[in-house]
Amino acid sequence: MILFWSDSPYPSLRSVRPDGSHLRRVYKTRQNAKRPSLSPDRARIAFDGTPPGRPAMSDFQVQVVRRDGTGRRTLTRPPLWSLDAEWSPDGKLLAFTRMSAHGDGSDASVWLARPDGTGLRRLAGGQSARWSPDSERLALSSRGGGVVVMKADGSDPFRLTATRALDQPAAWSPDGKRILFTRWPLGSSNSDVYVMDADGRHLRRLTRSGSKDIGAAWAPNGSRILFTSNRTGLSQLFLMRPDGSHQRRLLRSGINALEPSWR
Repeated sequence: MILFWSDSPYPSLRSVRPDGSHLRRVYKTRQNAKRPSLSPDRARIAFDGTPPGRPAMSDFQVQVVRRDGTGRRTLTRPPLWSLDAEWSPDGKLLAFTRMSAHGDGSDASVWLARPDGTGLRRLAGGQSARWSPDSERLALSSRGGGVVVMKADGSDPFRLTATRALDQPAAWSPDGKRILFTRWPLGSSNSDVYVMDADGRHLRRLTRSGSKDIGAAWAPNGSRILFTSNRTGLSQLFLMRPDGSHQRRLLRSGINALEPSWR
């Protein structure tokens, strides 16, 4: 299952199969709901948005809901915004970004919490944290712009990229040997998808469309890479092989498909 959010008619969560079929809305709410992530047991969806009882688009807090739409729980509270939740592969923790409301992200930090909202703690400065397949490490975008890998307790940080561009981790390969990320050059509104070994070696650029190409996820079997691109005018889902070849559009619809995950 591939999950994503669309802004039409309002920010809402949707799913589609990897062959482009069975497009549907998976959680119905009039509140904004963005950046979905399916739990390892496929029973729950984590996302961020405005909790019930507040004006839509006024807040972003991490929430968890069952796939049937029941049992919704808000894990975080204002005044900080909390977004971009990512399940650990063992299902024990969620990693997410917290930052000042309406800010530019310069004060962003990565936090961890259990799926019931307990155990909330700050891990490190940065954002876009992504779990290794063994749940022991996280790759994140540091405040300096490069990708840093550290243990899940925040120890042993190791910088993989050093650049003035913004490098944003997207996903580890299922075997844990490579990391997919997006590079946003300074002064440019476009971006490209890159991949590198988990130790920072053998960095390779995968897309060159001159558009906003953003890394998303690996197929569960590692055979394909999912990314989004606005090369067609809308932000749409694309697939490619791990070497960047055979790029093709997955979803042909009149809606934007944003920030997908694949499990």
